[in-house]
Amino acid sequence: MTERVQIIENARGWIGTRWQHQGRSRAGGVDCLGLIVMVAHEAGLPVQDVTAYRRRQDGRQLLSEIHRQLQNIPTTNWKEGDIGVFKESAFPIHVGFLGRRDGVPTVIHAHARRRQVIEEPLAVDGAPFLVFSLPEVK
Repeated sequence: MTERVQIIENARGWIGTRWQHQGRSRAGGVDCLGLIVMVAHEAGLPVQDVTAYRRRQDGRQLLSEIHRQLQNIPTTNWKEGDIGVFKESAFPIHVGFLGRRDGVPTVIHAHARRRQVIEEPLAVDGAPFLVFSLPEVK
């Protein structure tokens, strides 16, 4: 089993990495889904990568893959290391790791407009639309 603290530490290790659509490396950059995949792989978790998606999508493919691979949990019961799914213009197209810093709920995500991986208060993006847990995380 992987500890949640390890997931958050791994995710924070990517802060400052540049944003790159479909990126999957520290040198080349990552997008929001790439961050999830790379952190899961660093922790040895069995998450399959999917890269056949457009920059602006409607979210159906993203949700289908997330539902297929991860465990859906109530949005009010999330724990550090869980994955939040966020809507943009009514479409669920953004993901990030949920955490806490000094008691404040945060999201660690690859932010396209800021062009890098950041951690910021969850209140900036609002509550996640859906929450999932990585497999084998306790």
